[in-house]
Amino acid sequence: MTTRRSEPFRYTMTTPLPCWFEIREINGLPVHSKLAEVELLDISKSGCRVQSKLDFRASNNQIQATVHARLYEELHLFPGSIRWQKECEDSVFHYGLSLELTEEMKERLNVELRSLAAARRIVVL
Repeated sequence: MTTRRSEPFRYTMTTPLPCWFEIREINGLPVHSKLAEVELLDISKSGCRVQSKLDFRASNNQIQATVHARLYEELHLFPGSIRWQKECEDSVFHYGLSLELTEEMKERLNVELRSLAAARRIVVL
């Protein structure tokens, strides 16, 4: 597992946040998937980690996806790609995503993260 994290902070949810995962492309081929429920574990301006009981077989495929998450007030659509997959206990899979956010999306994310921090729903690592 190679990490390319360059941001100084990663924000961890105090309790996993239910959100949805939509696969847009597998190995360069567009797909139309249903929304799958996942849980957001942590997030930064360049990536996030989610968990699910679903095995997306990301180690064998290049997967482009969108995470649909309501962090504090606003529903956000975070486009990105799965960088790694790890199986944890009880057939739960963790996925690391590299997010592809515009400057405007990053600014909106910062506002939401400040609100979550004030509400003590996230911790900074």
